[in-house]
Amino acid sequence: MNKQVFDYLARFKGPAEKNETKKIISGRTGAAEEFDEFLASWINHTNTKVTASFITDLLTGADEGYPQEQAALFQTILEKDPVIAAHIQTRIFAVLACDWSINSTGKNSNSVSAKEKAAALSAVLKKAGLYKLMKHLLDAIVTGYAGSAIIWEKGGASIDAFRHIHPSNWIFDLAGNPALLSTDGSVRPLAGYHPRQFIFHTQQLKPGMSSRGGLLRSLVWLYFFKHYALRDMSRYFERFGIPFVMAKISKDDFENDTIKGRILNSLSKMGSDGAGVVTRDSEIDVISTAGQSGSAAFHEWFNYIDNAYALLILGQLATSKEASGLSKGQIQENVRHDLLEADCRGLMETVNTQLVNPLEEFKYGSSGECEFLLSFEPREDLKEKAEIVKLLSESGFVIDGKYIEKTFKMPLEKNISEKL
Repeated sequence: MNKQVFDYLARFKGPAEKNETKKIISGRTGAAEEFDEFLASWINHTNTKVTASFITDLLTGADEGYPQEQAALFQTILEKDPVIAAHIQTRIFAVLACDWSINSTGKNSNSVSAKEKAAALSAVLKKAGLYKLMKHLLDAIVTGYAGSAIIWEKGGASIDAFRHIHPSNWIFDLAGNPALLSTDGSVRPLAGYHPRQFIFHTQQLKPGMSSRGGLLRSLVWLYFFKHYALRDMSRYFERFGIPFVMAKISKDDFENDTIKGRILNSLSKMGSDGAGVVTRDSEIDVISTAGQSGSAAFHEWFNYIDNAYALLILGQLATSKEASGLSKGQIQENVRHDLLEADCRGLMETVNTQLVNPLEEFKYGSSGECEFLLSFEPREDLKEKAEIVKLLSESGFVIDGKYIEKTFKMPLEKNISEKL
């Protein structure tokens, strides 16, 4: 590839000239207040009419590295479609429900110093707000990308906090390198900051630019088809759902505009309030419209879209009706386990390479002795194991009491242990 072409495609990878380097780095201290303008979205699509051409323009902009409008639309979709919001929340909470830990690894994994390092790093990350960081980074499931600024303490031995960049404030060159878009329209390449200033997580359905990889690309069309059908259904119910009220009046009353107007006004009130006043000789007929069974087609269409939401986000047709009051295990069961595992492994890789490893290096001068882990393995079915223990015991086998205590996490009396 021609070098000039590559430099254009990867224009956010780094400054082209030395004097440009000085210009970019000058005044960038990495302090928390430097990122205030990037924490909120400055684009609002709440009152924007969503049309097919509007969606096409948003997706085209994201294809070219400008996903701001696409990311802003996602916030509107969450507000207007509770089914999407519930499923995405379930997908994210399934990961957040997994216990996390910083463990020692490598040659010195059993040494006291390695374990102390892991405990110290765990305390630093917990204090800095790792839970909220993970929740923010998991937005990449939908948008394809998510990033936060790391606010390091002086010397890099600890972290003060994380500043979560809103997805509508990121911009990409055609090689996929991210940069920040300021409120004045200027672009701030990440090369202008410390190399460890940001943690940037991507989660893509296909290779290429991260702004093209999120679930939003498919969800937005389903949302569009559903809500246009919802508009048509409202018109259908308005037309066919309310019975038509008709009054038969005398010719003289019909020709009298005053009387006719009063009767029409009374009929309109009768339709909504159930009461009205007409002349003695008037006949009132309530006409029910035929073909009301057509509303079933709308419900079938909405069910189809909602099922497509569930398959796309959760990987299975888990219902959102039972979402309240679920335990950690039940929340995770609503998400197909291979998706949960992929989400966890992707997040673990990002946190380890961009956060834990630099923190360990800055704090201790070592590298790779500690790692961030999420416990995503499915929980054991203790009821099933209890049935197996009972069956084996009834068959004459002796079960070790220590195994029972360890498996079921309950102390046993001495005589019961001896009996088993």
